[in-house]
Amino acid sequence: MISVYGRATMPSKMLDLQTSQQFGWNLSIFLRAFLLCLLIFHRNIRSFPYFAAYLVANLTKAVILHLAYGAWGMDSWPSYFVAWGSEAGLACLRALAVAELCRRLLGHYRGIWSLAWRVLLSCAILIVGYSAIDAASAPQHSLAQGVIAANRAIELAVAVVIVVLFAFLRHYQVASDPAIRSLALGFCAYSCVSVVNFTILDKFINAYLPVWNFLGVFTYLGCLTLWAWALRKAIAVPPFGSPSLFAKAVYQRISPEVNAQLRTLNDQLSQFWRTEEPQP
Repeated sequence: MISVYGRATMPSKMLDLQTSQQFGWNLSIFLRAFLLCLLIFHRNIRSFPYFAAYLVANLTKAVILHLAYGAWGMDSWPSYFVAWGSEAGLACLRALAVAELCRRLLGHYRGIWSLAWRVLLSCAILIVGYSAIDAASAPQHSLAQGVIAANRAIELAVAVVIVVLFAFLRHYQVASDPAIRSLALGFCAYSCVSVVNFTILDKFINAYLPVWNFLGVFTYLGCLTLWAWALRKAIAVPPFGSPSLFAKAVYQRISPEVNAQLRTLNDQLSQFWRTEEPQP
């Protein structure tokens, strides 16, 4: 999440918007630190190492930006390069965190996961590739517009991957932990809003900047709140490739017919992809 651009050029009628944005920004720093504490306290950091790394990097960036804004101002070039320059690393960590959640939701169904990761990766590559070609063919008037196009492509890829993931879960009636689904839903909601936000910003870069900053901050604040709710307790994560398709509690909720169909499908896909169960 980025919040950078000028106070000096902002019209007076946007001061209240900026004040609310600053409050949301400070609150989001607190929530990021709180989320990291929840991960450590409930010992979920080993189950979600990339998600934890993403939170650490995001929190570090927020603190550095806060110091940069205080030292150079929000409309300065040093703050601009600090904000946008750190986006590449954060984008990579966000992609790894999303991939981690996808595997946590489907990884213990080895056959289904073998199909799912190929479909998800193909979707991401096609979207990023198409966006790169589209951005290269369009005239770019500034560095900011090039960065906007790149970020929009990444957010679109994340949104599509998670939507396809949820389609897999629903189509194959895969039982999954609601907390992990909430983590994925947070990424999806933020990415969907960001795609729209970046698209409008690209068309009206000067007039829309204050609104873009405001929506970005409070959308991410909502995402952090959803994650905090999901991480309020320890998350039981089954091992990857677990031979047992369902826990006892799941057997009590799902009919034997659905379980038998899912087991048959998983076995067929496992044979198709030639996956093997882990040896003890």
